[in-house]
Amino acid sequence: MAVRFGGILAGLCAALAVSACAQNANHLNTHYLSQFATAEPTLADFTVCHGFGCAERSNASLNLAQWRKVKAEFHPRARNAKAERQQIAKAVALIQRMVGPQTGTAVHQWTHRNKLIYPNFGDTTQLDCVDEAVNTWTYMTLMERGKLLRFHSVAQLANAGGLNDPFMRNTAVLKQKDGTYYAIDASIVDGGVPPPIIPLTTWIAHWPPDLSKAETVANADKKAPAHKHKRHEQSAKGVKPAVRPTSS
Repeated sequence: MAVRFGGILAGLCAALAVSACAQNANHLNTHYLSQFATAEPTLADFTVCHGFGCAERSNASLNLAQWRKVKAEFHPRARNAKAERQQIAKAVALIQRMVGPQTGTAVHQWTHRNKLIYPNFGDTTQLDCVDEAVNTWTYMTLMERGKLLRFHSVAQLANAGGLNDPFMRNTAVLKQKDGTYYAIDASIVDGGVPPPIIPLTTWIAHWPPDLSKAETVANADKKAPAHKHKRHEQSAKGVKPAVRPTSS
């Protein structure tokens, strides 16, 4: 396994720390947001994480023409919360495709396979669940600050995993106005593909999640970036998935 025992132990310790400090049923916390995210992102300047565990942080921006395309995903305005979640997922994927050329991450996420994340062998173009969670929170916060959301607000990140669940993970979260939480986990899919919308209770319960309970995004452009970094992708064959870092 590519992940050393010390890394696994550190992840388990982090999970135990979470259970002590995140005293809420939805596992919501600000650990990675306070470390890595731009607190008040604007179109002119926001941070994008990549390289696993936000090892690399790049500044990115969206111009007015790009933002008009994001806003177009919300027209016509959704008539209910479920339809709005579909719009949000499509807009997240669109922003990923816009940001990728700026950050060097507009490539196939070959580490995302079968709903697991595999070691990236130092490839900084790849994103793990920490990177994806922070970035998705940022993109959805831009939407919220742009007054594109009517039925939802952007919540803190959620985490899951521990001694009895070795797949430690993080996700961005939407809170519906009625109080229901949904995981928007872009680490399940390739870059530029709308992430599935999963009830947070289902996402927390076990991994891989039961996607039969997820909301798939209708009429989505699921064209993924071209394959690159074949050397790393070939070397990953037969390697066990990485223990996905959780927050503390």
